[in-house]
Amino acid sequence: MSLKPLLLIPALGAVLLLSACAGPVSKADPSEAWIGLKEDTLNALMAERLDGKRVDDGRFFEVAPGDHRLDVTLFEEEPGDDNQQDCQGQVEYKHFKAGEHYTLTESSLGTTVRASLEDGHGKEVAATQDFNCMPG
Repeated sequence: MSLKPLLLIPALGAVLLLSACAGPVSKADPSEAWIGLKEDTLNALMAERLDGKRVDDGRFFEVAPGDHRLDVTLFEEEPGDDNQQDCQGQVEYKHFKAGEHYTLTESSLGTTVRASLEDGHGKEVAATQDFNCMPG
């Protein structure tokens, strides 16, 4: 009996496990505002906290209308460099509207990292202060 088929079991298990982590994004609730995240190609921007409370899914925020603080972590990769920086930032916005879709977009220029919050029409409505970055 060949052992080759048995070697597929761990590989298939890993594929199933990883695909479960990247499940579909839940449908937006029309009674809340939905905030998607967008980052540079090499970087990863993750939702961390909403008003100081940890979020369940780091790919987006869903908030009740009104005033909120969004805390995010940016995992920044430099081209040709194996070092990663982990950067913490936050944005505050007082006018989230039910049913509106917003986008929090990260941008980096040299050592300056920032993110801007845009409404559904592409208008910037808020921005982060400077991110606090540390080697990761």
